[in-house]
Amino acid sequence: MKKLGLVLFVLFSFSGFSQNTIDTLAPDPSVYFNKDMPIKPNKELRFIAYFFTQGVTSNYYPTNTFFQGQVIGRLFGRSTARTSDTLRTSFVEQRFLPFFLYTPKILDGKVTLRASFEIDWTWGDASYGAGGNQGAGFNADFVNIQTQNLEIEIIPKLGWAINVGLMRGFDTPYHPYRTTFDRFQHSGFRLMYWAGDMAGINVRRDFSRGSVDVGIYNLWENKIELQDDVWLAKLMGNYKISPQINLGGAIHFIDDQSSGAGGASILGQGPKSLLTEYTGAYRFNFPEEEYKTQIAWLGTFFDYNTDFIFSNHRVSGFFNYNLGSITGEGRTIADIRGFGANLSYGFRYGKTSDDVIGLDYIYTTGDEDGLQDGTYSGVITGNTWGAPGNLPISTGNTILFPSGNVVNRYMPLISDIANLGVGLNSATLSIKKAVIPHKFILSANGSFARSNAELSRGGFNMGYEANGGLIWKMKTFLELEVRGGYVWLGDFYDAPYANGDSFLPPDERLGTKPTDPWMAFAALKWLMF
Repeated sequence: MKKLGLVLFVLFSFSGFSQNTIDTLAPDPSVYFNKDMPIKPNKELRFIAYFFTQGVTSNYYPTNTFFQGQVIGRLFGRSTARTSDTLRTSFVEQRFLPFFLYTPKILDGKVTLRASFEIDWTWGDASYGAGGNQGAGFNADFVNIQTQNLEIEIIPKLGWAINVGLMRGFDTPYHPYRTTFDRFQHSGFRLMYWAGDMAGINVRRDFSRGSVDVGIYNLWENKIELQDDVWLAKLMGNYKISPQINLGGAIHFIDDQSSGAGGASILGQGPKSLLTEYTGAYRFNFPEEEYKTQIAWLGTFFDYNTDFIFSNHRVSGFFNYNLGSITGEGRTIADIRGFGANLSYGFRYGKTSDDVIGLDYIYTTGDEDGLQDGTYSGVITGNTWGAPGNLPISTGNTILFPSGNVVNRYMPLISDIANLGVGLNSATLSIKKAVIPHKFILSANGSFARSNAELSRGGFNMGYEANGGLIWKMKTFLELEVRGGYVWLGDFYDAPYANGDSFLPPDERLGTKPTDPWMAFAALKWLMF
């Protein structure tokens, strides 16, 4: 704790899977008030909401009936999600995100309470009960409301904001409640390292040319009488070099004294936990039961012309280096050294922001020999402590990387940029065309991914994805999206650890590369206020 206290001083001086962390998979309703589009600014209590429902068909699903079809985790991982060449899924799922804001006049509008909740279900799943993510069976009458955020924001003076409570913790420099979701996806670290709900205190200062953001969050408390907690500290800054160019940097530091206690149900959390095999992170394998984890992330990022205001070109990128160690009694178990990088480019060739060609490249280091040399040279993200703890949903993929159209099932091939610790080389080419401006938009994406190290009995080639869709903007903030995608799996999935065989009993193992995954959906989205 002394080290944590020192880090915090420096920063401030300068049961079962929870769906709550998937709130960012849908556009944040709060972006449409308070800055961009104020709604009755003199009203003390405000309400906005996001409604989402989709019909889905695919050839992959969790095979464990205990999950009741609901799963958060890597396809072919310990989540039991598998593909089939004979069976097909067919279901409709629904989400409702109500958002309440209370800004009392008696406090001169300088204090705001924000409360957001989540109600999810699959049509026909259950009734007359209590629990998360269910309640659309015949007669319904189910108790399943979940708390996403409950926090207050204090504005002591113009340009300052102090947030206290259960709040959004994002790895971008912009205010998580006053920024459009599209900007999050093209700035900072693009939600690939940290994106979830965290309880803590955050202080930010916005200047005319940038911002500074400092936060301290308690990820897991565990036993209140012991120093067995998991704390995350953050310092992030952003400077506008010119009206078009932003340059920033960040330090994240985690002090994990928990030895894996706490976390998602019986899975635990932290570098040694079973949780990592669900989320697609790297699982550390060592004999010590008592251990401490301390990791720092040192990163820099930039973005140019994010909103296509100054020209027809948009560029963003980041570099993030993670370093630290896992220590046990009397020895250093593992040194941690690895980095991730990204470069994204977009060209607007038409009249609207829906006429865009884009290229997105992601690189993360991998480790070839695990901990045999005492060093892990791959990447670590928030997925090691939460499910999911980061959201790489901005690539435009539907299966290879996760899509943002998710309610109860989150099963991409790559749900963590660490990619099981073997690293990643991935590129996506995308194109959008407004057939009728602001009404009908066609889009298509093609991508490939390779690992930077091999798993046992597997290769480097992860596969190729192609997807395409149509978006119909029926009314303001009301749209219908239809999309389908297919992935051609590579020899990476010959490896038993990659294709899920190592998690199955010997008599159930396929022994071969799985069937290629595909999916299609039709989604109705409505932002109401």
